[in-house]
Amino acid sequence: MSNVSDVHTPGSEPVASNASSAFGVRGVAADDFLKVERRGLEPVPTAERHGVARELSLVWAGAMANYVSLLTGALVIGAPLAVGASTGQLGLVDSAIAILVGAGLAAILHGPISATGVRSGTPQMVFSRAVLGHRGAYIGAFFTFLMAVGWFAVDCVIGGWAVVQLLGLAGVPKSTPVALSAIALVLILSIIVAIFGHQTVHVFEKYGAIVFMVFGAILFIALFPKIHWNLATTVTGPTHLAAMIVGGSFIYALVASWIPFASDYSRYLPAETPARRVAWWSGVGIGLPTALLGILGVALYTINPGNPDLLSVITAAAPPWLTVPFLLFVVLGEIWANYFDVYTAGLVALAMDVGLRRWLAALVCGLLGGILVLGIGLATQFSRAQTYADLVNNFLGVYINFLLLTYLWVPAWAAVLVVDYFLLRRGSDSHAPAPGKRRSGFAWRGLLAWACGFAATIPCIGSAYLPWLSQPWQGPIAHWLGGADISGIVGAVVSALVYYALASGMPSQGRQADAVLRGADLTGFRTPASDSAASPGDQAAGNTRLS
Repeated sequence: MSNVSDVHTPGSEPVASNASSAFGVRGVAADDFLKVERRGLEPVPTAERHGVARELSLVWAGAMANYVSLLTGALVIGAPLAVGASTGQLGLVDSAIAILVGAGLAAILHGPISATGVRSGTPQMVFSRAVLGHRGAYIGAFFTFLMAVGWFAVDCVIGGWAVVQLLGLAGVPKSTPVALSAIALVLILSIIVAIFGHQTVHVFEKYGAIVFMVFGAILFIALFPKIHWNLATTVTGPTHLAAMIVGGSFIYALVASWIPFASDYSRYLPAETPARRVAWWSGVGIGLPTALLGILGVALYTINPGNPDLLSVITAAAPPWLTVPFLLFVVLGEIWANYFDVYTAGLVALAMDVGLRRWLAALVCGLLGGILVLGIGLATQFSRAQTYADLVNNFLGVYINFLLLTYLWVPAWAAVLVVDYFLLRRGSDSHAPAPGKRRSGFAWRGLLAWACGFAATIPCIGSAYLPWLSQPWQGPIAHWLGGADISGIVGAVVSALVYYALASGMPSQGRQADAVLRGADLTGFRTPASDSAASPGDQAAGNTRLS
């Protein structure tokens, strides 16, 4: 007998285009490969649900199969410096342990969040309205927008610089015009697929994940003899433990930065798909590749630990036949990651009630990201950067603060949604939009719990680069722990406990009624089950505003 997650919903037979057939994928008319997705924020109707849960593993693997995962993993070696040690490093084994723990903890949070999209059929920020209120959800949407655009900028700069390195092999000089042209090319290629939408992103990520992970294995095999497997940890005592915690937090934050995107890519699955399968495949898909590539980044860094430029370490150590494919891997990996950034940025803009079509919102967000990208390109002065290390040093502090911003707000925000959905609603679909007038308020329980979790992270920050301070700021609890940054974990736990205490005190029937009322606050559209009852005018109005 087939599992329910492997069976298409009755009445939703996929309609595959010629392009879909060529790639062995099957979409539906409203969400097909290389066709502009028709849906915006409104719930995906039953007739348009398609796919199986295991597809999410490759989708999220595609998001993580890039150079940023290698680079972030390599940063773990230097974690002792991040906790205040003047010298020292984590060895390969300790770095690997920190990476596994960090990726695992974040994946445990990412998986359940993905399941919310299956039940509601809505993007992540729209679902959060049921817990935070319609306007209360603006806060998370705004943070997610900044994060998506910021990642877009970082990925474009990294991909653009790899293009410069490729051109350099052909004798093209490293200059500002060449570099800006390179990142502009990466920018354009990053926007196109996201404009098409959900199914097109799924296909590119699926095949990209397979190609990139195979390439990672080839890179590992080719450089295996040059890796220093005996690289040892040179710090002891409290500094050793603090460094491992901070190293794990780098990876935790990297994975957590995708949590606000989670249900954007699961909402087209059939509504009866078991939540545990969605959680499992999403968690494994994002956690395992991050851990493997992070550890690979550490291993490759040991080839020449005195050189902070991981890109040059790899290109110098790799045989000539592998250098060009590796640089192409960097370029394509960053473009693949950007598909998520642009697509989700467009959705969260709509979640803040920007009155644009989905594809147009994605295009506008991509252009805004492009302006930021070119700004970074000019500010980092490519003409002076002869190695990738020179480039990284210009915005490495920005990248670290970027991870810190994610670590501060995402785990606490996600914990509120997980507790509400799995502990209080027990996985019910009561969050699905119901007919009714949209409210424009704030759900104080969810917002207060999130605020408490956020506040609890502040004393636990291990290191924050604040522009008005000459030295990185460190919270008192982190200082007491020797520099260990546990802010993300503390924020999640505090938010979860506070929200459970506040919301579990509501009478059962009251909670159900409140869920229905807040469900109406999601989008103002009818539930998927009642789409057939909606008038053509209602459906047309929904498509005009949100698709």
